[in-house]
Amino acid sequence: MTVDELTRCLLDKLLSARFELQTYIQMRKAKGYMSVSETDRLKDSFFGLAREIRDRGEQLNQLLDHDSRGALYRAEEALSSAAISLLSGRHDCPTYIAVNAEKLERSLNVLNFSIDYLTERSSLEEA
Repeated sequence: MTVDELTRCLLDKLLSARFELQTYIQMRKAKGYMSVSETDRLKDSFFGLAREIRDRGEQLNQLLDHDSRGALYRAEEALSSAAISLLSGRHDCPTYIAVNAEKLERSLNVLNFSIDYLTERSSLEEA
């Protein structure tokens, strides 16, 4: 897989993660809590994608655009931060969890910025 293909593949996964995080935040705000199983699934997904970006770091270092590489690493940090935030709140109830939505929104903002930058760069390269 070339670096450009890897970047596009990771961008697609980041877009999916962003959608999942946006949906989770909306539901958390509406209900005031989330189920432990939903939270654990999302946490595992975010940690997995963050780990994939880190594991591909050597290949990503071949990107000529240092800003795109930085955007991917910022996205990785945002995913890790969101996953860590999802670890909190478990003390509230054994089956439901009240995660701090503001912390998740901060991670979402960083993720949005990174995705927007990568999307803009990829559309410019295709033109």
